[in-house]
Amino acid sequence: MNEPTTIAGATPPEPEVDYVSLKAGQTIGRYEIVSVLGQGGFGITYRARDVQLGREVAIKEYLPSALAVRQDGSTVLPRTTKMADDFGWGRDRFVTEGRTLASLHRVPAIVQVFDFLEANGTAYIVMELLSGATLEDRINNGGRLKPEEVDRILWPLLDGLEQVHAAGFLHRDIKPANILLDAAGNPTLIDFGASRAAMVGRTAAMTAIFTPGYAAAEQMTSAKQGPWTDIYGLSATIYHAIAGKAPPNAFDRMLDDCYEPLARIASPGFSPGLLAGIDAGLTVAARDRPQSIAGWRPILGMTSAPEPGATMVMGKADDPPAGRVSVLGPATPPVAADAPLPPPTKSKAGLWAGIAVVLLLALGGGGYYAMATRGPDPEMVKARAAAESAEEARRQAAEEADKLRAEKAEQDAKAKAEQEARAKANLEAKQKADAEAARRQFEEDTRRKVENEIAEKKRADEEAQRQAAEEAAARQKAIEDARKATEFVAGNFDHFGKTLMLIGLKDRSGEIRLQGVDSVDDPALHKLAADALATQPRNLRCRQTDRLTDGTPLYRCLITRRTAKDGLADIPDSDRDDLALVLVRTGLLLASCDAPRSYADAEDEARGSKQYLWSRVTVPDYKRRCTR
Repeated sequence: MNEPTTIAGATPPEPEVDYVSLKAGQTIGRYEIVSVLGQGGFGITYRARDVQLGREVAIKEYLPSALAVRQDGSTVLPRTTKMADDFGWGRDRFVTEGRTLASLHRVPAIVQVFDFLEANGTAYIVMELLSGATLEDRINNGGRLKPEEVDRILWPLLDGLEQVHAAGFLHRDIKPANILLDAAGNPTLIDFGASRAAMVGRTAAMTAIFTPGYAAAEQMTSAKQGPWTDIYGLSATIYHAIAGKAPPNAFDRMLDDCYEPLARIASPGFSPGLLAGIDAGLTVAARDRPQSIAGWRPILGMTSAPEPGATMVMGKADDPPAGRVSVLGPATPPVAADAPLPPPTKSKAGLWAGIAVVLLLALGGGGYYAMATRGPDPEMVKARAAAESAEEARRQAAEEADKLRAEKAEQDAKAKAEQEARAKANLEAKQKADAEAARRQFEEDTRRKVENEIAEKKRADEEAQRQAAEEAAARQKAIEDARKATEFVAGNFDHFGKTLMLIGLKDRSGEIRLQGVDSVDDPALHKLAADALATQPRNLRCRQTDRLTDGTPLYRCLITRRTAKDGLADIPDSDRDDLALVLVRTGLLLASCDAPRSYADAEDEARGSKQYLWSRVTVPDYKRRCTR
C-alpha cells in the first residue's frame, strides 16, 4: 500500500479502534475492565477485576445494538426516542434476570452470579469467571459421549434447573454451546436469556433468540412457555451428545416428523429408561412432555424401557412420582374345574326365587291333594282364569304402548327432518342472496376503484411531466451558469475534478478521491461547492485511509474553517473540519453506503431540510442507490 499523501506535515496511521465496547482500565463501580470476552447483538461480556476482593470476574453488559449506541466512550443511550421505551423495558428485564440469579446461592451446574448493578445508562450482571471447553467443542472434537460422560452432565443439570424453575425463572436457550465442561467433565449452564426472550415480539428491531434443533415448538409461537420448554432444550442437547447429531427442527417435525428415537440409534451401554426419557422430553406437543423436572426424573431413572402399549404419566411439580399405566384391559384368568362358581347376578337370583316359589307351590299342592281328592277347587280355577286374563290385558296394553311410542318417534323424526330441510333450504337461499349481493357490491367497488386509479394516474402523469419540465429547465440553466464559472479555488489545493469527490492537490500530479462519499455529477452543485470554498483561502491536509476493490486509494481530508486566521498550515487537525462531512452536511454530496454513522446522520439532516442536492434527488431514487 502506498504511503498516505499529506499537506503541511505527515500523520502516522491510526490503530484499529472498537468504538462500541468499554476499554481496558475503565471501571464499573468497583470492577475494572480487563478485556472483551464476547460480543453479540444483545450485549457484551467482559473479563474484569474486582478491585476490592482481588479476583477476576465476568461482567455481562446490556447493550442491544439494534436499540442503543454508546456515546462518550461509556454512556449507553437509545438510538432514537421511539426506541427509548423498548430499550428501558428490556433493561428492566435484564436487571430482573440478575436479581433472580443472584438470589440462587451455589445452585449445582448453574453459573454463579455475584452482583448486578446499573451504571452508564444501562445495567450489568457480575458472574464467576469460568474456564473450560463447551459441550459443543467436546462433541465436535471427540464425537459421541459415553454413558458415564452423559451421566456426569445430565443429573447435575437436572438439580440446577429444578432450583431455577422453583425460583420462577427459565433458561430458554439450552444447547451444547451454552454448557461449559471443566477438566473433569462437570457441566455449568451459562448465558441465561430471560430479557432477550421478553424482547421478542415487543420490537421489530430484536431478533428471535432460540436455536433451531434445540428450541421447543412453543418458542416459535405465542404459546405459553414453562419448565417443559427447558426440558425440550436439555433433551435435544443430550440427544446430540448420544446420537452425535442434533434432533430435527421442532417446526419441521410439526409438518413431517422424521425423528429417530434414541433407542434405535444409541450406542450400547445406555439405560433404556434414560433413552425413553430423552424421547419423552423431545415430544413436539408441550402438553405431552414432562411438565417439570420432578415429573421427568422417574422416567429417566427407570431400569428398563416402557413396555409396548404402556402409557407414561407426565406429572406436574406437585404430583407424586409418575408410574406406568397399561392401556390394555386386564386378561381373564382361567377357571379351575373345582373352583367355586361366582356369586349369581341379579337375574339369576330372580330365577332361584322363582324356582323356590314353584317348589313351595308344588309342596303345598301335594299336601292339598293328599288331604282332598275331590278335584280342583272352583274358586282356585276362577282366580287362575282372572290372573291369566289380567296378564293378557297387561301384555296387550304394553304392546299398544310400544306401538304408540314407535309411531310418535317416527312422527317426531319426520317432523324434525322436515324442519331441518326447511332450515337448510332457507340457509341456502340466504347464502345465495348474500353471495349475489356481495358479487354486485364487489363489481361496483372494483369499477369505482379502477376509475379512481385511472384518474389518479392521469393526474400523477400530468404533475410528473410538469415537474420534469421545470427541473429540466432549471438544470439546463444551472449547467449554462456553471460553464461560465471557474473551478479553481485558492489555498493548498488546486481544483475539483470532474466530480466533487475528486480533488487536485498542489505539487501533486493526478487527483485524489475522498473517502466516505459518493459522486454527484451535477454542474450546479459543483459550482456551489467551488464558490463556497473560494470565498476565503483554506489549507487542506489529506491522508490515505483505504482503497477501493480496484486499488484506487481513498483519502480523508481535513480543511481549515472559514473563521481560521492566518498561519493556516499551522492550525492543528483538531481545529479543522472533515471536508467530506462538510459537503455531505451542506447537501452537496451523498454519503457512501459504508460511511461512518456521523456521515449518515448529517445526510439525514440535509435531506430533511432539502438542501441543494435534496431539492433535486427524489426519495425513491435515493433508496434505489443503496440500502443502509
